[in-house]
Amino acid sequence: MTKYRIDVYIIDDHTMFNEGLVEAINQSDTVHVSRTFTTLGECRSVLDERRPDVLLLDVSVPDGNSAVFCQWLTTTYPKVRIVAVTIHDEYSVIRQMLDCGVHGYILKSSPIEELLEAVVTVWQGNSYLSHTVEEIIRRGCTKEVTLTPAEQKVLRQLCAGHTNREIAKQLNLSIETVNWYRKRLLAKYDVRNVVQLVNLVMKEKLL
Repeated sequence: MTKYRIDVYIIDDHTMFNEGLVEAINQSDTVHVSRTFTTLGECRSVLDERRPDVLLLDVSVPDGNSAVFCQWLTTTYPKVRIVAVTIHDEYSVIRQMLDCGVHGYILKSSPIEELLEAVVTVWQGNSYLSHTVEEIIRRGCTKEVTLTPAEQKVLRQLCAGHTNREIAKQLNLSIETVNWYRKRLLAKYDVRNVVQLVNLVMKEKLL
């Protein structure tokens, strides 16, 4: 009797990474990659026809937002388990993906054995975080971030949903200065955009 192998799809726009990952995974007796995609749209178009047991998903894809895709996928096809496989080790990104429904999170630098363990674990109905990711979450946002009074004012305005132009008018600053403060805030909190910044500030009650 043939042993069942967990069926896996991969979404990652790096073709060489995909090819190497498929070759490594398919040497396993328990896991098999049946399809790979370079965009969210490609994968979405075939899910009505056939769905995998586990989806390995890169956080950064060219045609959309992986977090939003996860929310849609877990609602539309709740039996599909999702593991984020990515280079992103920022706390805010990890937290966002977990909040949006991924069942596992692992870094691309992890050994193949750990990835296979992640696939089997989530397929069995559990969650999986690599050791490195667990440590990042434990540290969370505990590092002290010191803001100047001006940065605090700009941050409050951003959290209120104001644009750079509106903030400049409110605080009597140039748009260039507001943009400079915005970039400094993103760097200090180690996030990639204002949406992540606001989500982090609200979730961790940093103001």
